[in-house]
Amino acid sequence: MVNTGDGLAAARARGRKGGRPSKLSSDQIELAQRLYDAGEHTVAQMAGMLKVPRTTVYGHLNKRVDIAPVTQEITVVADPPAPLPTSRTCPTCGHEPTTRAEVAHQTADLAVAWLHADPDHRGTVASRHHCRHCEPGQPSFDVACSICGDGPILAGTLAEQAKNGNLTEPVQRWLSAAGWTVTPDRLCQGHA
Repeated sequence: MVNTGDGLAAARARGRKGGRPSKLSSDQIELAQRLYDAGEHTVAQMAGMLKVPRTTVYGHLNKRVDIAPVTQEITVVADPPAPLPTSRTCPTCGHEPTTRAEVAHQTADLAVAWLHADPDHRGTVASRHHCRHCEPGQPSFDVACSICGDGPILAGTLAEQAKNGNLTEPVQRWLSAAGWTVTPDRLCQGHA
């Protein structure tokens, strides 16, 4: 690799560490973060505005929640009752949103099915729903309906296997069972 060091030095001088350039400009990332923090748009809506897949938007968002310091006394109860799950509670990690903006985000996030390779049953797919606190990191792959752009997101090994656009047999079986048409075009149950 001749001149590799020179190329990396030039990339660093331009403010990059190397690798592929970002799919979103800094202005687009800032806009997406502002919209996300305001709670006025879902990630799917932002992806549509920016003309990129949802996974790209998810990858650029700062999902950290700033927690204000507690200013009131807390009393400890020996056996606190288990919180009753609501439709807003994340079924994976149990996170309960506390603000209206967070409720809007969490409702939209929980509407997305994340498909994982089922660790207990080889060759099968498990569908899970995640909030921003427990959503899987990269790799991820957006399975989108060719008409509306909605669909599940593949996580982990399923995403790695789908990088070239070809879906594995277990994913195709899951989509078919969910009412999708997978050939010749991917169409969700609403457009199949």
